[in-house]
Amino acid sequence: MNKPKIHPSAIVDPGAKIGSNVVIEPFAIVGKDVVIGNNCRIGPHSVVEFTEMGEGCQVFPFASIGLPPQHTRYKGEKTKVVTGKNCTFREGVTVHRGTLFDQGVTTIGDNGFFMAYSHIAHDCRIGNNVILANGALLAGHVEVGDNCFISASTGIHQFVRLGKCVMVSGGSMVPLDVAPFCIAQGDRAQIRGLNVVGMRRMGMPRESIDLVKNAYRALFFSGLPLEEALQQPAVQAKDDFVVTFRDFFSKKKRGFTRPSSETDQIDGEESFQ
Repeated sequence: MNKPKIHPSAIVDPGAKIGSNVVIEPFAIVGKDVVIGNNCRIGPHSVVEFTEMGEGCQVFPFASIGLPPQHTRYKGEKTKVVTGKNCTFREGVTVHRGTLFDQGVTTIGDNGFFMAYSHIAHDCRIGNNVILANGALLAGHVEVGDNCFISASTGIHQFVRLGKCVMVSGGSMVPLDVAPFCIAQGDRAQIRGLNVVGMRRMGMPRESIDLVKNAYRALFFSGLPLEEALQQPAVQAKDDFVVTFRDFFSKKKRGFTRPSSETDQIDGEESFQ
């Protein structure tokens, strides 16, 4: 096992636990209560503190991971950030640790890719294979499902949930929950169809995609109240992906984003060509 390579100008807290083959570059700061997994690279002028970082992560210059939350009632309580494996934090990314007003931890799954100047606020829960494009901003307590893509210059309101395989289009402001497999777009975003391209990329079978399409139409375009629409046969189909779509509506914090019109029944792959 290779010892970590720490540049003489870097500042590393003596209590930090550094894995093998880790590179800590010039003027980086690794502060208190840090665990860095094997094969990570901590870039120049970056800051990492109160963080447990999985293997194979990269932190680029001027990124800040694990700094105090931007919360007026936070008084220095001991909280943290926990990341999965193979995450990339590009230039200027900020990830803030949790608060005791939630579970005290901001969590990020495996294979996250967070582009320059994106922000993950306190107490967020980020799934696997999530991409935040440049300048995408998540407020506190946001939940992001696996395989989501959040485009550039978007804003996600606190406590909002984004279901699995959601795509948020660039410049959108999202104040309400977005159901799995949907595309959301616009200021006070509305659903603009299904993220069929994303579903294919994550390996969803064609049959399941068709069943999710049927459930989507039955739920949003039947004209029924939500509780009644959820009982329709297409929404009750015995398919794991339909179950993921249907179960999302059993929990509500902010209310649900809906399509704006009948035209939003079209597939996302068609509407965004």
